[in-house]
This record gives sequence, C-alpha cells and structure tokens, in this order.
Amino acid sequence: MFLSIMVFAGFMATASPEVGRSKIQIYTVETPPTVVKKADGLDGLAGDFGKLIAATLKKSGKEKEFEIVWVPWKRALLEVERNPQALFFPFTRTFEREYKFNWIVHLADVDCWLYAVDSNIQITDLKDLRKYRIGVLSGSAREQELLRYTGKSSKVEGMTEDLANYRKLQSGRIDIWATHPVVMAEAQKNFMAQGKSARAVRSLKKLFSQSLWLAGNRDMPDTSRNLVQTVFGWGAKRSLKSPPLTSGDFLGGALL
Repeated sequence: MFLSIMVFAGFMATASPEVGRSKIQIYTVETPPTVVKKADGLDGLAGDFGKLIAATLKKSGKEKEFEIVWVPWKRALLEVERNPQALFFPFTRTFEREYKFNWIVHLADVDCWLYAVDSNIQITDLKDLRKYRIGVLSGSAREQELLRYTGKSSKVEGMTEDLANYRKLQSGRIDIWATHPVVMAEAQKNFMAQGKSARAVRSLKKLFSQSLWLAGNRDMPDTSRNLVQTVFGWGAKRSLKSPPLTSGDFLGGALL
C-alpha cells in the first residue's frame, strides 16, 4: 500500500510540474493615470501601464499563474527585493538598481518636472531646491533624486499618494511638486471636476528623466523565470520600447 502511494505521488509530480509552485505576485501601486485600480484581480488593472500588463497576460493565456497585489509604494519596493516570486511595475531603472533586479519589460521613458503656483519661486540651479518645501511620492526615484540636491532635508515631504500633492500645492502647504506631466494633468482634472477654483500651475524646471519598467526579483526560480519569459518576452532579442510618455501622449495598447 505504501509503495503504491509513493509511486502515485511520483507520477503526479512528473505529470503536473506546476504542482507546488506558488503564483507569481505582480506588485503594483495606484499612480493615476498610469496605474488605476478598478476592481480586484487582473480585471482591476486600469490606466495606461495597468491595461498594458493585463492585456499581455490575457493574450498569453497564463493569467491564472499570476496574482495582482496592490500595496503601498515602499512595501512594493521591499517585496520585489525579498520575494523570489515577485514582479513590480512601474519601476524606475537606475544605476544603483541595475544589478539588483531583472529588468523585464520597458514601459516608457518619462520626464519628471518641478511645478509651482507662486510666481516668486524660481529655480535656476537644482541646488536652489534647498530653499523650498517640496512634495513628492514617498519612496520613489523622484524622492531619491531630490535628496541628491537637498541632502536629508525635512523640506522634502513624501506622500503615499502622489495626487494629494496637487492639493498641497494649491493650498500653499508645499512650494514645489516633483512629478510626471501625466500625473499633474490628472490631478488638475480631478480638482477642477470638484468645482474648485485652481491657481495656475507653471513648470519650473525638468528634474530628470525616468525609464519605467516591469522588473523582477533577481533570484526568481528557473520555472518561474521561464514562465515570465514566455509571457513577457523576457530575454527576447527584439527591443520592447514605447514612445516617450507625456501629458498629451499616453500609451495605448499592449507592447507584445
């Protein structure tokens, strides 16, 4: 009897290689309008990058092998570093991160700008940022870039929801907001839709350009690595590039 059970177990392991492998977790955060949560699961992915990932998964027929996990930004960063089954988007590719992660799909190149409403605020050199209170998405590459010029300044105020910085800018709680043009446009649209009068926002200076990716844990198991490669073309010879993303040039459709 014991022998029969062992033979059967061995057969099942051979016949069903997927048994025992946990789903690949795709961590993401709400960053309207690029990633928006409409519901749970894959169908809840909306926004330009969200639709892109959802469409690619559905086209592959492997969507049941993946799990969408919505978390705060800093939690997502932590999970992609420690969880071998983790993917994360949108993630900025930087020199410091280059060898810590697997860079799987290039989503877009996005400029980050500094915005203000007070006409007295002027930025001729990025070192001038030390004078002002600056709103930014907490834990983002934009926050890291700001700290290069300001040091460990308490005037750099990170928020878990980037859109909330628009309200702070309008009320004068911050002097400058560092964000993407599409996020600025979305925040302004939402604010005006509430019937509120808004002070004119002006762009001060470009902070830097970000290369946004779907990235994965460096130590992902081979079986999971092969699955991701099948779905997203990871390691493929062809270049997966999209046009630059600006306030008037949103991504449309899937890359693959």
